[in-house]
Amino acid sequence: MSTEFESLLETIAGLAAANIVMIETLHEHGVVDKTHFAHAFGRALDTLAPEHRGGMIELTLRNLRDRCMNLPAGGAPSDAQEWLRSLTGSR
Repeated sequence: MSTEFESLLETIAGLAAANIVMIETLHEHGVVDKTHFAHAFGRALDTLAPEHRGGMIELTLRNLRDRCMNLPAGGAPSDAQEWLRSLTGSR
């Protein structure tokens, strides 16, 4: 994998992680209910343009939605991880 591609993937992963940290922190302090974010991510998925389906945008939104709904992370690889593996050809 090229250095530029790896840097891009790390940046995207960092941005997604930052959103989760922000949502979790605000939820823990009673500022927001993170299920509202889960529903917002779900609505974004429902209105996603056809050209973005099956790609990183859809998978990132699914991952964010699932994390906000407290679905288990760590058992099976996330959709985004599977997409990256298929893209890079690694297993």
